[in-house]
Amino acid sequence: MSNPRSKICFVLPSLAGGGAERAAVQILNAMDAGLWDRSMYLFRREGPYLPELAPAIALSAGSGGGRLGRWNELRHFIHETRPDIVVSFLSYFTVLTAARAAGVGARVVFNQQTPMTAFLTDADYPWRHRWHRTLFSAVTRLGYAAADLVIATSRGVASDLAERFGVNSRKVRVLSNPVDLERVRAAAAAPLDPQFEDAWQRPVIVAAGRLADAKNYPLLIDAIASLRARIPARLFILGTGELEGELRAQIARLGLDEVVTLCGFQQNPWKFIARAEVFALTSRYEGFGNVLIEAMACGVPVVATASAGARDIVNHGVDGLLVETHSADAVASALEEVLSDPARRQRLAAAATASAERFALPIAARAYDSALQEALR
Repeated sequence: MSNPRSKICFVLPSLAGGGAERAAVQILNAMDAGLWDRSMYLFRREGPYLPELAPAIALSAGSGGGRLGRWNELRHFIHETRPDIVVSFLSYFTVLTAARAAGVGARVVFNQQTPMTAFLTDADYPWRHRWHRTLFSAVTRLGYAAADLVIATSRGVASDLAERFGVNSRKVRVLSNPVDLERVRAAAAAPLDPQFEDAWQRPVIVAAGRLADAKNYPLLIDAIASLRARIPARLFILGTGELEGELRAQIARLGLDEVVTLCGFQQNPWKFIARAEVFALTSRYEGFGNVLIEAMACGVPVVATASAGARDIVNHGVDGLLVETHSADAVASALEEVLSDPARRQRLAAAATASAERFALPIAARAYDSALQEALR
């Protein structure tokens, strides 16, 4: 007689268009259905990744009310459905306390996508007073000590938790986010919309990600202004966010209206990336950087500012370039290095395509199956 499947539930605030949400959907879709009875719980049933969740996965959602209401709804859901293991992507402490209060003995796993130290300095979050950060740091130490397992997306994220927040390294597992390489490469072949095709004058640099402080698009735009003195490159930025107005003002101030195109959210970013000479990522920090792997899978060299996540993905000088100094001149120099040498660009592109295979969806899913089964034991 075969053993019954273990019940696993991924919990998120919503499936809004961020890296954690996309990773959660891809991981849960790919986990072994023979081992797991899979479900997902959302505080609010919304977000562009909803259609991507596999039909075999049970999806439940709360009413999207206030914090106490969300906590109560989740506690009730866990009590009723009795999962063996709950994996929290974001809202870690709400999930931890609701799962414990449900009293069903569920293991609680945190999936940590970003370095916590960098998160505490992120201008996108309301750290108006120093005591906010101090209190959050203290709660982080308590919460992570109470979790049964912590999954970190990179070695840098794991080290930050251990060194800065005292998380026991024995309960941390470093597991890369998966990338559906086949899907990326198939979608990359789609044609561009005519409105973008008309503006596509090579050499082209593409960047992608929400228009937020952490992504540091002002640095990239300043780098393009510097680079244009030597190479007539154009930049296409894919994404939406609260800083769009400020970025448009910067583009106008630098006289780059005909050079930098803000393309908004694109359901298929890969058809843009695959046609670029270079993919650029100038984030202040990255816990992983899925989009770097996606660009590499498209056979495009990457230039990225050095961060915890980027270091685990990019082999400097082999499949892309890492920029250690987060300055416009340093980024412009790296971009020029790739754009001005077609033979080297081709070598970087070939190596990037091969490197992306390390992060293929089946490999990452098997690693999750193994780590979460270990958490149950």
